[in-house]
Amino acid sequence: MSLENLLSDVKDLIEKSDAQVDANIYQPSVQVDRRNVYFIYREGKEKSLIVYENSRNIVDFQAKESLVDDDYTLIKADLNFFNNAALAKRFAWLKPSSRHGYKYTLGLGDRLGLASNAHLKLLKGRHIFPVLAQQSIRELLLSNRTFSDVIQSASWSVFEEGYKDGWGADGDHVKNSYEIDYAVRAGATMITLDLTEQTRTEFLDYSEEALNAEYNKLSKDIRKKFEDKYLNRSFDLGHGDSVTFSDRDLKESVLVFNEGVLFAEYVDSTYVKPFGLDFEISVDEAPVSTTPAQHYFFANELADAGVTPETLAPRFYGEFQKAIDYIGDENRFEKEFAEHEAIAEKFGYKLSVHSGSDKLSVYPIIARLANKHGWHVKTAGTNWLEALRVIAHEDPDFLVELYKFSYDNLDDVKDFYVFNAQTDGKAPQPSEVTVENATQLLVDDDARQVLHTMYGSILNYSVDYKQVYRERLYDLLLTHANEFDKFLNIHMAEHIDLLQGVETSKMAVLKKYEK
Repeated sequence: MSLENLLSDVKDLIEKSDAQVDANIYQPSVQVDRRNVYFIYREGKEKSLIVYENSRNIVDFQAKESLVDDDYTLIKADLNFFNNAALAKRFAWLKPSSRHGYKYTLGLGDRLGLASNAHLKLLKGRHIFPVLAQQSIRELLLSNRTFSDVIQSASWSVFEEGYKDGWGADGDHVKNSYEIDYAVRAGATMITLDLTEQTRTEFLDYSEEALNAEYNKLSKDIRKKFEDKYLNRSFDLGHGDSVTFSDRDLKESVLVFNEGVLFAEYVDSTYVKPFGLDFEISVDEAPVSTTPAQHYFFANELADAGVTPETLAPRFYGEFQKAIDYIGDENRFEKEFAEHEAIAEKFGYKLSVHSGSDKLSVYPIIARLANKHGWHVKTAGTNWLEALRVIAHEDPDFLVELYKFSYDNLDDVKDFYVFNAQTDGKAPQPSEVTVENATQLLVDDDARQVLHTMYGSILNYSVDYKQVYRERLYDLLLTHANEFDKFLNIHMAEHIDLLQGVETSKMAVLKKYEK
């Protein structure tokens, strides 16, 4: 559409907000500020920013087309970094903000940069704060994106949907000062400090003799401080629960976690407080579940140092593997989750559940135990699988090709992810997969894990300096954007209904949202 024709629509919008305008003007994005008008214009797969402003002010934007209208100018512009920054000067809600004070917060990282619109449509009125930009350094490297790009993609979606209720940006699983600084400078409002490198989990396997020997290497003053504080003492958690430290509990807690406590204190004073960040601390990458004593030690030491995270992620009992439901005894999970929840409530933060995508079996437990105090749940990865669901419907031959590639190259990701779907006969053999049964790949747990973990290899695979799959995949998703939004909406609605207690069982929510 020409700018001359758009100018007529712009003037109609100034006169009345419900004006009948060109169907390619995306209505949720329309913002009218006195005589200034801003919106997204969609032409097929292409999107542009349209701005109508006083000619002296509009120079902030990088225009690709412009039309002068007396002392105003109408422009069409790309959705790039510079135009996003100019728009954010006008609308502060385009910038990520703090989740502090929100009871329910949800991590919704978007690996392709195409999912946030659907998420925002779903979350309107749900009273859940969305952390739209949530990527770890590993995920950025695998998807060949930058954190700035992730934040920009989310911000444009916020503008498109006219979402003014606030959203966050999480530098997820940052492990050192370099990674933290990178996330903060890019615009993160939250960091998730992954203490894997400061958590000495090898001591958990030590014999009593070996553990004592290692503990006794500590100075007498340090040992006395911790023994006076914890040894053989019981700490009340309320509701009839308590934590007691045996000799081994104390020694394990000190040796395994105290280095992490000290690093968290440093990060809090160097980055969190100066930059006003939301702080999450994660020990969920440990190989075994966090005991209540270990959790209490960690929380109490942080509190004594004046550090209160917004959220903390223990390693919960059971397996939270990527792309599939919870694996483990749900009764034991409930008992231990209740203990962790009591500790979190005592110290004034919320629990965070990592790898939360598709853990539908335990969401009702989390809702029962944490809804009063609040929760943070990290989803994200299975948005990629919903993208593949679009591929399955629109080009099943392509999905078969992607599965065969993923299956044959699964060793690419063995160092990055813990999952069961090894090529030992568990996952479907490529020879068994056809166009007719391709959609079954997205309901088979092992096939889902094969496809899920290989997103980076798929996106970056190239031959003769040309990426083989990336452009083809994006083209299909952009062409069928409404279908992708529909699948994403259903997928996340299953999660949210259970987490908020709207539905109380996995079977009920699956029946409600049959795909």
